[in-house]
Amino acid sequence: MLQQTRVQTVIPYWERWMARFPTVSALAAAPLDDVLAAWAGLGYYSRARNLHAGAQAVSERWAGELPRRAAELREVPGIGPYTAGAIASIAFGERVPLVDGNVARVLARVFAIDDDIKSAAGGKALWARAGELVAALPVETAPGDLNQGLMELGATVCTPTSPRCLACPLGQLCAAHAAGREDELPVVAARKKASELPVLARAALWLVNGDEIVLARRVPEGLFGGLWELPQADSLDDIARALGVVADPEPVAYHDQTLSHRRLRIAVHVGELPARLVGARVPGYETLQRVSLATVPTLGVAAATTAILTKYEDTPWSSTPRRSLSSPKATTRSSKGSRGSATRSTTTTSGTPPRAPRRRSTSSSTTRSK
Repeated sequence: MLQQTRVQTVIPYWERWMARFPTVSALAAAPLDDVLAAWAGLGYYSRARNLHAGAQAVSERWAGELPRRAAELREVPGIGPYTAGAIASIAFGERVPLVDGNVARVLARVFAIDDDIKSAAGGKALWARAGELVAALPVETAPGDLNQGLMELGATVCTPTSPRCLACPLGQLCAAHAAGREDELPVVAARKKASELPVLARAALWLVNGDEIVLARRVPEGLFGGLWELPQADSLDDIARALGVVADPEPVAYHDQTLSHRRLRIAVHVGELPARLVGARVPGYETLQRVSLATVPTLGVAAATTAILTKYEDTPWSSTPRRSLSSPKATTRSSKGSRGSATRSTTTTSGTPPRAPRRRSTSSSTTRSK
């Protein structure tokens, strides 16, 4: 949970998670929907899927006991080099290194590593230096203490900006400090601006009948894997034809969301919910269901769909009559959608189409469709 997420954000999630899944076997036996719902709000849902798959592997292969060696830990789904090194050295005392973002910054400055720390060459140099430090430890020194010390140093002293070099215990040994290059290192490739990211355009169907809404669950692999969302496709014709429904060609709302490597733009269309949904498979989804509104908060729902549902949270679903599909003016139903699956990405939900790429913001804005 702490990977790419702040401690203060994680604490309440951690407490609820451990109360719900107190053991590896409890997590392994839980349905994926329950796991994703418990994770909702932390974002980066692949972490939750990996935790679930890892728990199942530990239960089946290692009888519920987590491996103690880094090499074996790497065989558990979701555990990479850093996590394996952290668990093995801190929990079990194995003399192995670790490199996270904080450690990478410390090592890049102390040893003046000029390669991009996220490149293959940079990563190789960092892990080599980290390994040398662990190998040089006196036999009586706990490797976990060294690794935790390096992480703490990077988090509190050797910070990304304005590092506290005068207070650093490695100040006299730091090549970057000696050369006055603290602000140059580490080398990290510049991230693309939001306006430079490619746009993924999708059409979503808003199918509501009484206290039910139609949601589709993504296949486990790929973007938003395993999460529930309004059924979508590249075009309205594609998704309407796949479900066998009639939909209004005029969108009633738009949702923009900036992800790490692309921009998501969803046009929301109202459709008439048939008595029976077509059983044909929709590409990218493993199941399609009518879901009661009371059930929505218990599911792992994609942030985009949560934002769209939350747009109408102040009005009961039944109070706003849906317009006839033949009417040129758009009125939508309202919802009390789940608040629980917001992600760290930037989102904007509106009732008018965007005229230009939006600037990044830290909040979602909503307006009623006109």
